[in-house]
Amino acid sequence: MTTDEMGARIDAFLLQRFDPPWTDPTAEQADQCRARIEDVARELVRSISAREAHLRDLSRDVAGTLTLSNGETADWNLSMLRALRQIKTETERLADDFAAEAGMHGANYPDLGAAWGITRQGARKRWSHTVSALNPDTYRGREPIHFEAFGGEARVSFHPDDGGWWWIATAANRRTAEAPEGVTYDTSEEASAAAGAFLAANTTTDGVTT
Repeated sequence: MTTDEMGARIDAFLLQRFDPPWTDPTAEQADQCRARIEDVARELVRSISAREAHLRDLSRDVAGTLTLSNGETADWNLSMLRALRQIKTETERLADDFAAEAGMHGANYPDLGAAWGITRQGARKRWSHTVSALNPDTYRGREPIHFEAFGGEARVSFHPDDGGWWWIATAANRRTAEAPEGVTYDTSEEASAAAGAFLAANTTTDGVTT
């Protein structure tokens, strides 16, 4: 395989969008993840726990025996709780970093919300300005749609800043309307249906469908 061929295959792979992007963790995978998190918390506790610091000042034999009873004390468990809070904080920071990377490479707010287990609106509120309108992948497969129906016409387009689809339409009776402020749709089909409903309801000058 030539260098050019290898480069072309790499580019094609990077441009490929896997849908869905993931499979939900199994119960076994979740258990393994939780065990690893606990290990990380215990490691941090060794540095921040007052009890652990005191044990280091004792002889190795005594410290080893007493360490086994740490879990039976309130202060050690509180240290674990504090360590877990730090892990949560760092997890949130990592989530922000990876959400920004995903948005930069074409993910929209519905994508981010699905990955984090929140709504599209929640993702947009949490990671505002994360979805990049400048990245060409943002519009890949999301070209504007123009259609005519009921004597009027509508345009449906993707708004990357809002992470959804939006519509504007002019009906047969020359009335013009658009999606309400702050409202976008997860799919072009949903936006088109809303625009079509407006066109269908405004086929005469009095707004009554014929």
